[in-house]
Amino acid sequence: MTTLLNSLGASLGILAAGLIFVYADWTGQRDLAWRAALGVLGAVVFGGVLPFLLIGLVPSLAAYDSRSVGRGAGLLLLLVVNIAGTLVAFLPWLIAGNWLSVLRRTG
Repeated sequence: MTTLLNSLGASLGILAAGLIFVYADWTGQRDLAWRAALGVLGAVVFGGVLPFLLIGLVPSLAAYDSRSVGRGAGLLLLLVVNIAGTLVAFLPWLIAGNWLSVLRRTG
């Protein structure tokens, strides 16, 4: 499920970047369009790299064994990583919405 959510989040984030670029270009703000699209794409990259950074920083995630009952802390940590990954999947849309309000104020 995490892989599907990350893939869906990346696809929707790229869609958000394209839509915010098209909207800003349509309103005649090409300089802001490029900055907005790069900001949203940066959030997509951050969301894609974050799970790998967490696994690299917390080695117990890579060595997690679901058959071991005594590893409650590892299970809790894995739960926190999945929740954080889900929240980060919506970060590009939050940034695109922020840019939309900036574009509407300046245009």
